[in-house]
Amino acid sequence: MIKSNPVLFLAAAFLFFLGSCTKEFSQENPVQQQQGPGNFYATINGASWEADSAQVAIVDDSGIVTITGISRSMEEISMVLPGFLNGVYAVNGQSPGYALFAFLQGTSVDPFLSNGSTDASKAGGTVTITNIDTVNHTVSGTFQFKLYRVSDMITETVTGGVFNKVSYISAGSIPPVIPPPGQNSDTLVASVNTVSWTAAQVVTTNQSGLLVIAGTSPDAQETLGLYMPSSITAGTYTLDFNTGIYLASYSPDPLTLLVAQGNGSLTVISNDTVNKRIIGRFNFVGVSQTNNSSANITNGYFSVSY
Repeated sequence: MIKSNPVLFLAAAFLFFLGSCTKEFSQENPVQQQQGPGNFYATINGASWEADSAQVAIVDDSGIVTITGISRSMEEISMVLPGFLNGVYAVNGQSPGYALFAFLQGTSVDPFLSNGSTDASKAGGTVTITNIDTVNHTVSGTFQFKLYRVSDMITETVTGGVFNKVSYISAGSIPPVIPPPGQNSDTLVASVNTVSWTAAQVVTTNQSGLLVIAGTSPDAQETLGLYMPSSITAGTYTLDFNTGIYLASYSPDPLTLLVAQGNGSLTVISNDTVNKRIIGRFNFVGVSQTNNSSANITNGYFSVSY
């Protein structure tokens, strides 16, 4: 049985850097928001909610899929299912799958869970996968459930949930990009609180026009990630998690996520969209969404193929 994990949403929040799909929506036309591809929305206790910051589905090597959406107000819905096939999946106290809702800002890291209680009036529901597009690597479906937080015995009701053409990737099996002959090796370096940091492995993904550059330390404990449109042109851009467009993160350990919130910059020196190679510089202050921890990232430089 899949066990509930109170820090799952922290891990999921970083995983979207490895292949998430974000969109800019018109706030004046909510109907239009719910009709395009790559949408993820629901009603929570009667209020509209939309994953307009990040959306991603991660399929692990055992076939378990985690479908995650994060709103610009830093609220997350995640669904962990025991299989990746079309069908209806129960998410309750007796099922192997479950769902959660969590606030990524604030001091509490205690999520609402669909398996938080065996009482069906408090927790439980279903997630339905309606379509898996193996060509474009997207997944679509619907969901509805009640979620219960044990710490204060509060229930959240999620209805009318839809995830439409959300990109999915296979976690742990994304190979590093090997540059074409004659090109430089992929490089991702920076200074973390004045200490030099060099990625031992650099991974890039380019899905649905979205480019992700991520590097890990030799002991695989630290991770540095950058996120931008693959069509980005030379120039300087503000790094801000809340926009869902130009993002940066640093994780000093697997359970800590520090993100740029309008306090950093990305400078693209060149982006060869024909030969698929991009070079740039960056700096930002990574800030935690759950406590007061932070890290100053300076002298950032990358040169990678994608």
